[in-house]
Parts: sequence; C-alpha cells; structure tokens
Amino acid sequence: MPEDWLLRLIEQVSLMLAELSRLKTGEKPARISALCLRETGLPLDFVKHSSPKAILQLLESGGGTQYVRAVLLAELLLQDADVTEESGKSREAKISRAQAQALLAYSIDNLSPDEQRLYRPKLEELTKGLKRGDP
Repeated sequence: MPEDWLLRLIEQVSLMLAELSRLKTGEKPARISALCLRETGLPLDFVKHSSPKAILQLLESGGGTQYVRAVLLAELLLQDADVTEESGKSREAKISRAQAQALLAYSIDNLSPDEQRLYRPKLEELTKGLKRGDP
C-alpha cells in the first residue's frame, strides 16, 4: 500500500512541523533535538557533526524505513538551519541545509511519485541555494 506509506510520511512530517511551529524561538533548539532522536533514532548534535555519508550509512540499518527517516531528518535539519540562522550562526545553518540537501537527494528516487512531487521542488531550491552560496 504505497498510499498508506505516503500518508504516514506526510502526517508524521506535518505533526512534527506543527509541533515545532507552536514553540517559542528559545525552545526550538531543544525540541528539534528531542524530535530528531525520537523520530530518527539519531541525536541531532551527532548528525550536525557527521558527514552525510556517515548519516546515510546509519540510516541504512533501518531497512525499509531508511528513506522515511532520511526525509524526516532532512526536515529537522531545515528547521535547525532556520533557528541557527536566526541566532546569527550562518555557517552552521549552511551546513545543516547542505546535509538536508544530501539526504533528500539520496532519498528522492525511492519515494512514491506523490512524495517526489512534494520534495523535488524543495530539493531543487536547496541545491540552487547552496550553489549560489545562500545562507
């Protein structure tokens, strides 16, 4: 049932982003870290200080969930990049965006057509932004 998998992914991402949007700016970094550990099994600090290749190797141990976890992790890294950027740490924000781009690029061809329609524009935007040197 590919539709069930898509609906679960969309619901999971939507709930996670809604939860983050309700938080005050000062609470977001801690909450992003907690969500990262809960949803992907990886600590955010570890992810932020690891290469995309190392992260992908860890996600592969999840078998069929590796692509879902990679997309969730990419979304969390994008949220982290926004919060980090707001606190004046543009270099760290750029690293988080680059990691998110790598995770989405890795996963995109393994997503359902509906998921690809959702994530290809985001991936293209990230790729263009990183090439331009955007924060």
